[in-house]
Amino acid sequence: MNKSLVDPIRHGLVMAVAALVFGALWAAYIATHHEQLHGGFEAEEAQAQKAEMQHQMKDLNMDMMSMNHAHAAGAPDDHHATQGQDTDAHATGNQHSHSGSLAKDAMQRLLRGHIHFMGIGVLAAVLLLITAFTSLRSCWKKTLGWTLGIGALAYPPAWILMGFRTVELGPQAAEASVMWLFGPAVGLLLGSMGALLGVLLLETTALNEKKIFQFLFKPGASE
Repeated sequence: MNKSLVDPIRHGLVMAVAALVFGALWAAYIATHHEQLHGGFEAEEAQAQKAEMQHQMKDLNMDMMSMNHAHAAGAPDDHHATQGQDTDAHATGNQHSHSGSLAKDAMQRLLRGHIHFMGIGVLAAVLLLITAFTSLRSCWKKTLGWTLGIGALAYPPAWILMGFRTVELGPQAAEASVMWLFGPAVGLLLGSMGALLGVLLLETTALNEKKIFQFLFKPGASE
């Protein structure tokens, strides 16, 4: 391959390959520490369930005391019973698990970190090689190198952070806690893919030769 084609996107390729390396290393870590990680999550889940049961018992005792006071005052019980049900539903709703175990959910998310490191690393590398063969100006190729490379490195760690927080916060709250990383990474990847698709469509239809698009493409590139 011509060295001049690779130069504008070389930094992006380095980041894409780095994502693949991190994915392989993370897979090796999970494989060698699987029992330790899973056991830690199970112990954390058991502790959280114990604390939740204690909290529910405390709420139940308070409800019983309120009901006794209501009986003494001649007030109806329906409001307190409904309130207790709402409290229990709220307490358990935040810990909903798709697999039946928060520990399993956490391990699945850690594994997805490896899968996304490998998959998006390959995707970024392929898209950058396609970018290298377009007639885009070098500055825009460099921009796509940064956006695809950073996206490939930022998206998978969001799954890993989410995995470590799943048991403590619950699946939904853990997901919300990493949106600061997850959102921008997805935006970079989708924006980059959309931009490259637009470039390929412009070149396919020869619209890249129009004066309005001269700021994007090299002059005379299609000749």
